[in-house]
Amino acid sequence: MKPAYVWNITTKVTSEVHESWLVWLKKVYIPSFLATECFYDAMILKLMGQEHDGDLTYAVQFYARSAADYQRFAGEHYTALNAQMKTTWGTDCYSFDSALEVVN
Repeated sequence: MKPAYVWNITTKVTSEVHESWLVWLKKVYIPSFLATECFYDAMILKLMGQEHDGDLTYAVQFYARSAADYQRFAGEHYTALNAQMKTTWGTDCYSFDSALEVVN
C-alpha cells in the first residue's frame, strides 16, 4: 500500500550513543508511534556521506493512510512522543520533524 502522508523525523546522533540509540529507536520509539494506530508502517534510513564529524544522521518515516490519521497523530500524540526523544537522549540527539503529503 502506498502511503498518503509521511511523518518524517530526521535525527543527528552522537557517535557515543549511536548504537544504544538505534536499539532504543527500534524497540521503543518506533513501536510507540505505531501503537497510536495513526501509522501502519515505518522505515529507518541512514543519510550517506554525513559522517565527517563522527556523528550519524537518520531519517525515520512513518506512513499514514489518510489525512485524518495524520491529523489525529498531530493533535493527540505528537507532543508526548516528541518529548520522549528529548527526555531520553538530551543533547546526544538533535531532531526535526516534517509532515509530507505524497504527490505521486
